[in-house]
Parts: sequence; structure tokens; C-alpha cells
Amino acid sequence: MALRKIRNQYIALFLLISAIFVIGSAFALYQNYSLYRESQKEELIREAYASNAMLEAVLADASKILDIARPKIEQALNAGTLNKESAYQILKDSHIIFNSFAANTPLQLAVYINENGVVQATSREVENRVVDLSSRLYFTSLKNNPRLPYAIGNLVIAKTTGLLTFHIATPIVDRTGRFRGIITQQVAANDLAINLSKSLKAIAGAQILVNLQGGNIAFMYPRPNDLSEIDFRLCLYVDGRVKQQARSNGIIDIAANKEYPNRSYVAYATSDKYGLITTVSLPVKVVLGDYVRSSSLLIIFIALAFLSLVYIFWRFYKKAVVVAESLIISFSDALTGLKNRRFFDTEFPKYWKEAIRSKNPISVLFIDIDHFKIFNDDYGHDCGDQALIALARAIEQFVTRPLDFCCRWGGEEFAVILPDTDEHGAISLASEILEAVRLTKLDFPNNQHPKITVSIGIASLVVNQANTTDDLIDMADKAMYVAKQSGRDRLAVFGKAPPRVGQ
Repeated sequence: MALRKIRNQYIALFLLISAIFVIGSAFALYQNYSLYRESQKEELIREAYASNAMLEAVLADASKILDIARPKIEQALNAGTLNKESAYQILKDSHIIFNSFAANTPLQLAVYINENGVVQATSREVENRVVDLSSRLYFTSLKNNPRLPYAIGNLVIAKTTGLLTFHIATPIVDRTGRFRGIITQQVAANDLAINLSKSLKAIAGAQILVNLQGGNIAFMYPRPNDLSEIDFRLCLYVDGRVKQQARSNGIIDIAANKEYPNRSYVAYATSDKYGLITTVSLPVKVVLGDYVRSSSLLIIFIALAFLSLVYIFWRFYKKAVVVAESLIISFSDALTGLKNRRFFDTEFPKYWKEAIRSKNPISVLFIDIDHFKIFNDDYGHDCGDQALIALARAIEQFVTRPLDFCCRWGGEEFAVILPDTDEHGAISLASEILEAVRLTKLDFPNNQHPKITVSIGIASLVVNQANTTDDLIDMADKAMYVAKQSGRDRLAVFGKAPPRVGQ
């Protein structure tokens, strides 16, 4: 029982320290992750702002080409001199003028489209093919509302160049205000992406989107492998959230839902001039994965520290068990398995102090086998050992309270300590032991069935500071000798005449 108690205490201590270690480590890692997460959010905001600024700069450059070409196209239109060749020359000259002070630009063709949506000319050539762009978003937007200064188109594969592009367009109207077509400037998505990658601090796993109203996308980085792979749900969701916040920039924490299954951090910046929302989104799982990779050494260190803790505890536990087993052995009688005199001398003073504190009675039984020397001489020491073991079992069956204990005092003598027990209770227990010993049958070789008897001395005391432990032990010892002198096989109470045998 004592060894089990020690083991349970060590296991409980290990679990407690392990829990403290795990909780502390988890809290430290979470705090570190929180700081990392906030730094990633700040970086997303910076990239959204920088991407939006670069996009506005590109669109401003593109609008300059349109601003140069538009009045010339309208003038030729009103003069009746506009045709494919003159349109081509105007667009070409506008590009030459603009490119005289701009380099490394993602701007591609400028295109003149008539009121029916058919391409008439580009800044590169007269278009003799029938290229119908009447379904393009920028064309329908300006045709429906020719008073708009500009319209931005969604991300498409350009029919004129085959490049992945988006467009900025401006309307062409005659002197009566009638819609007569548009001029559009292509922006090459790949070239813009290259410029972005050079200018921005790339965050692995981040996605840049330029959103148009209605969930359309004008630009996307990294470039999609297929336009059909674009998930427009994020654009629609962000558009609604940005309108709710009514701020020019910020960050949105998008929880996973049916419409958008991936929880993400989305930083945004708006362009009032062009009606765009530039977003930089990063899934939370990517942030967590990056943190785990960047903190791998810390996590490994914590894991090694925990394993070291387990190893140290295991070593201490094994040593503690060995020490406890040695201590239990040193406090136990090898023959009977009862506690020994050493245990009695260690524990009895504790019981004595508690009896003084509580002022409750304490009793001691001294038990001695009658004529044990003759028993050994007649039957041999092996049989004598069996008699001692049988007596120990007979005593144990009645010493059942948690604080009671019995021990082998030495030789054929046994002692029983009974805290919180008065004289009447001690006599009752001694009588039960006496009767149990009388009924004990020993089976020895040659069909020998000897019996043993015991003499029991009882001493009870309500102790005080004037008493000592030796007083109570001496009283019980003297009572035991009185029982022997009175005929043995009986009990005697200190200070009282022993009863007759059988009582």
C-alpha cells in the first residue's frame, strides 16, 4: 500500500508538472503566434496599399493615352474624316507621345471600337478582321452610360493580342452627345505582375485581387492557370464587407462559411477614382503553417525539453521506487510480512503526539506465544516459523482500522497499537485475537496438529505531557507477564487481576 501511494504521488506530481509545462508552452507559442499573425496582417495592409497605388499609377498612365486620343477621334468623327486609317494614325501617335516619357510600362495596344462593338483600328495596325467586343464589360458599361469618364474591364484573354489583360476605356460621343464607340487601353496582366513582384515584399501564399463591382476581377496575382478557376465568392464577400466598413483601407477577418470555405485575412485598399478594390488575401492555415515552419526550432526545443522532463522524472521515479521498496523492506518483518520493531519505533511517537493533541485514549496490546521455546524444541524451527506466521494472520484479521497497526516486536512477541481506543475496546479486540488463536490449527508433517496459545497484555492511557511512550509499552509488557504468571492462554489488563482462562 505504501509503495502504491508513493507511485501514485509521483505520477500525480509528474502529471501536474507536465500540465504546467504544456500549458505554459502552449501559451508562449500562442502569444508568439499572435505577434506573428499581427505582423502578417500589417504586411498584408502595406501590400494592399502599395498594390493599389501601383495599379492607380498604371491606370493613370493608360488614361493619359486615352485623354490624348479621345479628342482627336471625336474631332475627326465630327468632321466626317474618321476612318480606320485615320483612327490607326491617331492611336499610334498617342502611344508615341506617351511612350516618349514612359518606359517599362505594362500598357499594350490602344484600340478604337465603333458603336457596334467592332474593332476598327489599334495603335499597331488597321484591323481588317471582324473582331466583335460588344459583350465586353467595359463596352457595355460605357454604351449604357456614355457620360462615365472611364470604365474598367474584367480580366480576359484579349482577342487582338491573345494576352491576359484588363482594360480601361473611355467613350466616344459626337457633337450631339450620341454614343459612337470607345477607345480602350489594354493593360498586360503578366507585365503588371512582374512589376508587382519587383516592388512588393512577397508573402508566400498571398493572393492579390483587383475587384470590380458585381464580383468581377480586373487583375489577379499570381496569375490563374485558367480563368474558369477563379473563385468569385471572395470578391463578392469582400465587396459587401468593405461597403459596410466605409473605410478606404483596412483588414477583414473572413470566417469560413458555405460561400467561402477557407478562413482568411483580407487586407484592402480602395480606389475612388476608378471604383476598384485592391485586396491581398492570405488563408489562416497558410499563416499558421508559415509560423510553424519559422518557429520549428522553438517547437523542437520545447519538445526536447518535455522529453528531457519525462526522462528525468522517469529516472527519479525508478530511484524513488527502489528507495521506497528498500524502506518498506527495512520496515517489514521478512518472515510474517508485518511491520517490524524499527517501524514501531519510527511511527509510535507520531501516534503518541496525536494522542496528546486530541486527548483521546490510546491502547497497546503485547502478545506472546506461550512456551514457544518448548514448541521449537519439539517440532523444529521450521514449524516454529509456521506458528509465527499463523499468529500474524490471526492478529491481522482483527486489526482493520486505517490507523491501527501491528508489528512483530521480536522473537515470538507481537505488539498492536490502537489509537483512539479505550480499555474496553482494547479488551474486546484482544478477546477476539485470543479466541482466533485457540481455533488456529497447524498442519505439520507426520500428521501432527499442535495448537498454540498466547498471553496478551493490555494497557490503555489518556496521555499527557507527563507520560512517555515507554510508560505505555512498559505497562502492556507488565500486563502480559501477569497473564503468563496467571496460567497463560489469557489476557490481562495493566493494574487489574486477570480473568480466568476462557474468559
